[in-house]
Amino acid sequence: MKVLVVYAHPNPKSFNHAVLEEFTRGLEVGGHTHEIVDLYAIDFDPRVKLEELAQFNGGHVAQDALDHQQKVASADALAFIHPMWGWSIPAILKGWLERVFSHGFAYRQSEKGMEGLLKHSKALVLSTAGGPEAYYKSFGYFDAHKKIANGFFNPSGINNVEYTCFYTVSAVTDEERKKYLETAFRLGKEF
Repeated sequence: MKVLVVYAHPNPKSFNHAVLEEFTRGLEVGGHTHEIVDLYAIDFDPRVKLEELAQFNGGHVAQDALDHQQKVASADALAFIHPMWGWSIPAILKGWLERVFSHGFAYRQSEKGMEGLLKHSKALVLSTAGGPEAYYKSFGYFDAHKKIANGFFNPSGINNVEYTCFYTVSAVTDEERKKYLETAFRLGKEF
């Protein structure tokens, strides 16, 4: 399977980057090919500009978004690796989704309603969080995170979405971090 991996963290020495490395190593061991889109490394502009508003109605799409749409279209499946900031996905990733998963490419509206146009077999979201799992779940933050992401995936026809979050990454033991990275590797290998 060819997997497009969209990565959103500014620090190449972060735990998120270690997750990226182990996940993609797992993809390779599992026999999958992959391409990484590192949104910070390419300085992706997440802003929808005035001249791009037409894309929401099936109009003009900027060239950089078209290039990313081609990457999405050529992949069999998608993976996203990012921290959970403000109980959500990083702004740069949300902007990427807004600009790339546009009307006419990812979905279209008709008299029957919303029709998803993407045919990916699945998507995986690997995120990290600074606090404990109970905190994120008891206040509904993890569910809010999923709803925002699913707001892009589901209308686009991607309904097989798996979420894995590594909690309390700044305070866990080395052994727990090792287990998290083993999980990232396994998820790549079994993708």
